[in-house]
Amino acid sequence: MTIVAAIIPVIIIVVIFFFIVRVATVVLKLTGIDAQTARFQAISAFTGTGFTTKEAETILEDKIRRKTIVVLMILGKVGIVSVITTLFLSFGKDNLSADLYKAVVILAIIFILHKITSLKGFSIALNKFIEKRIVARGIIKQKVLEELFHLPKGYGLAQLTITRRSKENGRSLAEAGFSGKDILVLSIARKDKMISFPHAGDIIKEGDRLLCYGLIENIKLYAP
Repeated sequence: MTIVAAIIPVIIIVVIFFFIVRVATVVLKLTGIDAQTARFQAISAFTGTGFTTKEAETILEDKIRRKTIVVLMILGKVGIVSVITTLFLSFGKDNLSADLYKAVVILAIIFILHKITSLKGFSIALNKFIEKRIVARGIIKQKVLEELFHLPKGYGLAQLTITRRSKENGRSLAEAGFSGKDILVLSIARKDKMISFPHAGDIIKEGDRLLCYGLIENIKLYAP
């Protein structure tokens, strides 16, 4: 068995399951989970390593999240069996030095793939590509409003995600009219930056996650 014939099946399986985890991460993100938590949850479910009780409750309260996690758990088991079977068929048919060489080549390729997919620009572009395909096909609609903490009389905390279609995109907080609807914006999460207690002149951008306090019904008016 040639080296190429031995390692290609393993690499293909690794790439396929990497893509599955990435798609699941985007799906979880579209339901209102932040990117880092979504990625952690997807990897945890796929590898079967589990996650904390608090985060598990967050997953279980949403139907789409539950389905996504269940699919990842099932595919994770299938993935482990597939990799073991492929490795069993690929190794042991040549001498020890050839098997070691194949193992080194496989690990090297996986390492290179990990480095490429870890590049910030590549990761962002891939996530946007997957997100556009998911939303365009109507598989799932982006959840732009997630209620975090509900208080009596309809008041509570909610996280509002600004999308390209949001009317507030490109406007300042003052122009968006939050204060006129008795909504207090406590912070703006923007990529790797956190703007605490933003001012009225701060501009809202696509992708911003606004932590809002006020009447939940009023905050929902800002969800497209």
